[in-house]
Amino acid sequence: MTLPRIFLIVVALFSSGFFPMYAADSKLRVELAWGTDGVRPENKEGKEMAELDTKAREKLRHLRWKNYWVVKAKTLVVDSKESQRVTLDRCLVDLKAAAGGQIEVRLNSATGGKEPKLIKTVLHSMEALKRGEFLILAGDDKEKWDDAWFVIIRSEP
Repeated sequence: MTLPRIFLIVVALFSSGFFPMYAADSKLRVELAWGTDGVRPENKEGKEMAELDTKAREKLRHLRWKNYWVVKAKTLVVDSKESQRVTLDRCLVDLKAAAGGQIEVRLNSATGGKEPKLIKTVLHSMEALKRGEFLILAGDDKEKWDDAWFVIIRSEP
């Protein structure tokens, strides 16, 4: 095999997503948001929750709630070597690079003292996140009727 042919094969493998290159050193923001028609609540530390930013609110514009508050947020770097775990109030989010330029997101419940329970596993394109798309997982609030929670994952510049 000639050197140019080997070079083309290597370039093809990297560009096809054969190696999880997109997830290497990808900076992500993971937020737990709360949708409600009620007033601004306080978090567990007794501080008022921040309003969800305009860009994220725009992604949720077709939903019914008037107010969206950030319960907790964290920025982290996901690499291809190990998974990252983020604790967001009542849930745990595991993020791990997967083959084909994907990221695996595992959403777990985190109820006091009990073993986390897997709720949902999702594969999502890192390239889509880097282009500005959001990954949003949602559910109803079991403690307050007519409210909902959202786990929002997006690329951080």
